[in-house]
Amino acid sequence: MTDATDLRERRRRATRAEIEAVVLDLFAEHGSDRTTVEEIAAAAGVSQRTFFRYFPTKEDAALDASRGFQEFIAARIARLGGGEPVLPDLFGAFAEALADIATSDDALIERLLRVRGLAAEDENLRDSLLALDQQLCRDNQHLVITMLGDGDALRARVMVETVSVALRAALDEWARLRCQGQDVDPVDVFRRTWDYLGQMLGSSCVRPASPSA
Repeated sequence: MTDATDLRERRRRATRAEIEAVVLDLFAEHGSDRTTVEEIAAAAGVSQRTFFRYFPTKEDAALDASRGFQEFIAARIARLGGGEPVLPDLFGAFAEALADIATSDDALIERLLRVRGLAAEDENLRDSLLALDQQLCRDNQHLVITMLGDGDALRARVMVETVSVALRAALDEWARLRCQGQDVDPVDVFRRTWDYLGQMLGSSCVRPASPSA
């Protein structure tokens, strides 16, 4: 990558981050339904044309943190390596991804926290977040199908959707507790959801798993 290309990429990321920050501020103040792209563009200091070059909708602009988190999850799934992943392996990969952003990317995890908190009170944003979560879940299913190597799409779907539901519950609970002023570790909250799942399914189905470096 040349210096000029690297500079353009940094500028692109900075503009994208600024738009996202403005969207979250305006959604928090007015709600997503009552916020317009025109208002977002003006507050971010860009044209509406520039806005749409980065994001297809105003709701999409608020969800960049979730897409950023997905990059960590995909990287951890890829690191499962040889052998066929089982449910606890997949939980471990998701937990490790959450630990990665909790320790290495404060900005990303705070944005992730903020959008989950806003979605709890904003039905329109909640619907958009759920749609994105479902799309990312499908993406992870494809990754796991490739790793299984046997084309068992149903098996991959059951595993990924089980862990994804636990993750969404944990993220929402984490955001709720943080909004109440409690300083909680998102990985600990996620592990609690796994404990509950183990209680329901039985320890023989869900053995304990801990994040590793």
